[in-house]
Amino acid sequence: MQKELEILTMIKNGSTDPSVSEFLKYLEDRRIDLDTQESISMEAANSLMSKLRAQLEPFRYVVDEASPWEEKSAAARLANKINKSKRNKLWRKRKRKRIAEMLSKERERFDQADREADEWRAREIAKDIASRKVEKMKEIAKLKAKEEKMRLESELELVLIVEKLQELRSIRIQKLKKQGHFLPEEDDKFLEKVRAAVEEEERQALAAADTDAAKDAIATAEETRKATQNQKPLSKDPISDQLEDKESKDQKTPNEDEKDSSTVTDKESGQNTSEGHGYGGAYDSLANLPIEFYHYYHGSNTDMGTLIEKDMGCLYQTGRKPHTRPLGSATTSS
Repeated sequence: MQKELEILTMIKNGSTDPSVSEFLKYLEDRRIDLDTQESISMEAANSLMSKLRAQLEPFRYVVDEASPWEEKSAAARLANKINKSKRNKLWRKRKRKRIAEMLSKERERFDQADREADEWRAREIAKDIASRKVEKMKEIAKLKAKEEKMRLESELELVLIVEKLQELRSIRIQKLKKQGHFLPEEDDKFLEKVRAAVEEEERQALAAADTDAAKDAIATAEETRKATQNQKPLSKDPISDQLEDKESKDQKTPNEDEKDSSTVTDKESGQNTSEGHGYGGAYDSLANLPIEFYHYYHGSNTDMGTLIEKDMGCLYQTGRKPHTRPLGSATTSS
């Protein structure tokens, strides 16, 4: 402010100082009149002086020696009050700052404690959950072991029951066999035996057919030989006698086979007649059989009762298949 007033004074005096020219150029750029600028500067200087006087008025009594001591004392008390108020302001400011710091630290401590408590609670909850899971797994393992044990015990009981039932079944089967009953479990064995018997009978029938064919051939050869002997005169040549003896021996051999086969046939026929059935009787008994047995018994000349007695060792009257008629019954199947 003082320098500005000095420059304005130098402008009025017509000074050519460079600072004056710069100030004038500044005023021209701002389009401010010199008088206006001077009045503004004077008003600013006056206001500043009045403020300074107002602020220095309390100290006037201290500086002025002619002023009474009461005024000096009042000025000293005022200065002390002002200093005290300043100190109080600084102290309150520091106290507020310290309290704010304490509160912030306390909040931080509370937050830290809360975080630690949350972490501890989370750890405890995790431990609790883990322990519960372990307990549940142990319980599940115990239940599984118990169920497995019960299952094994039940299976063992079933195995023992099955073994006992098999023993009882074998005892029952033996008892029924001794009594002469026909068991349905032995169907396959019985049918296999029947099939083997039928095949044996077929082989015997083929052998008998071959024997009959050989017998017919021998008879035909004998008839032709007799016819040739009747036509030719008797020869006393020993060589021819030897040939005739040889032919007669050859003829005796098939005749003996014939006798053996006829003996076997007579025995079988005698056995059939002893039971009261011939070939026709056996064929009549086939009509009383179920239809599933026709494949095995058709063409057989062995009586059904004889076959059962021969293969099963049971009586003809007691031997029967379940859900069928007694074997050898008089009723005829459709």
